[in-house]
Amino acid sequence: MQWSGFDLAFPWIGGLAALVLLVLLFGTDVLRSGSVASRWRDPVWMSWMATVAYLLHNVEEYGVDLLGHSHAFPNALCASLALAPFPACPIPPAFFLAVNIPLFWIVGPLAALLSPRHRLVGFALYSVIAINGVMHVATVFRTGQLYNPGLLTALLLFLPLTAWVGYAFFGKARLSYKAMALLPACGVLLHVFLAGTTIMFIKGFISATVLIWSQIINAGLLLAVM
Repeated sequence: MQWSGFDLAFPWIGGLAALVLLVLLFGTDVLRSGSVASRWRDPVWMSWMATVAYLLHNVEEYGVDLLGHSHAFPNALCASLALAPFPACPIPPAFFLAVNIPLFWIVGPLAALLSPRHRLVGFALYSVIAINGVMHVATVFRTGQLYNPGLLTALLLFLPLTAWVGYAFFGKARLSYKAMALLPACGVLLHVFLAGTTIMFIKGFISATVLIWSQIINAGLLLAVM
């Protein structure tokens, strides 16, 4: 399996978009609801922050990680599945685009755009962020390795942002704790579906085409459920 130019470029394109969003988020009021004094207590603003966080996370996973390795996450995934590294790993390169682009280039911004009228929809990406952050930390304990691609942004962005969203936007006179429970539940289901279809592909039960399209459907289901 060989990487295309876009396979290698997509995290940097997303990283550039994240920088533009950061300028808009901290330098303007364009991505705010206008009804809350503090940016950090503005649900619309925090919805956009979820997209920024994951685009930056993609840079660490698929751009350059903390150890200076380029496009490190695919080989880390293959290793976790006891598969040979690329190019011998059988997982198709398009799988990684299908996992990330629908969720973080389309669903994330769309959820943020819908957040003024559909508050819980705006927090949709936090379902992925919460579980993914925990998984990166759990990988440290499972493997005994102090670092895995994506761990830094999981610790600095994912877990603090998740904790803040739970504290600031759920509870009395806010979104219910039942609504908050839906976020990690959806995050778990999304990751189980992702892992399950990947294992089914490796064992030969589904084709590469089905594997790729299942990830696109997975992203759409997250938005639909919210």
